[in-house]
Amino acid sequence: MSAYVYALLADPPRADAGPGLGDEPLRYLPVAGLLAAVGDMAAPPPVSRTTLLAHDAVVRRLAAAVDAILPVRFGTLLAGDAALADTLAERAPRLREALALVAGREQMTLRVFGEAASPPAPVPGTSDPGPGTRYLEGRRQQARRDAEVPELAPLRPHLAPLVRAEHAQRHDAPPLIASVYHLVDRGRAGAYLDALAAGASALAPTRAAATGPWPPYAFAPEHLG
Repeated sequence: MSAYVYALLADPPRADAGPGLGDEPLRYLPVAGLLAAVGDMAAPPPVSRTTLLAHDAVVRRLAAAVDAILPVRFGTLLAGDAALADTLAERAPRLREALALVAGREQMTLRVFGEAASPPAPVPGTSDPGPGTRYLEGRRQQARRDAEVPELAPLRPHLAPLVRAEHAQRHDAPPLIASVYHLVDRGRAGAYLDALAAGASALAPTRAAATGPWPPYAFAPEHLG
């Protein structure tokens, strides 16, 4: 049997988290200061709304029973415990840091809609840079713009007291500008939504809609398979 991975934990669950998405028992494999929550499967589950929701339900039950969880992407199936242990051992220091970041926290997801802000004009210099320099500078500015989502600037003073970490992803799908993932302390989702409402007028004509709280999917490790 292969090991289907649901999440990485810092400590064992305080309560029974129930079975996996296929009603298989959950096991907890210790590796390098981590616990992998796994189920035994012969093949990956088919991708469907039902299985995606079932996977998320397992992750949510685990999240309710631990202080720190890193959800693992749906469909992550490794050849067995040894293969999983080898994969985790290579990344253990980074994964332990990520677990420390999400401990006692959960995710709010903010979708930003409107027209994208224009990129800043280049600052004139004393000499015209070559095409290679212009290309690298353009890439640098684009990466910074993607990470910072300047369209959110009017809202940030309202959210800043609540946000512990942020990941952002820009989209080329108007009117959706970006998805911004915020890590907040558990139990503060209501305060986050209140802060969003308080800053909504400053954000206009751009608008933002939040969902959550979620387990910290956006702060989880890269695909392990």
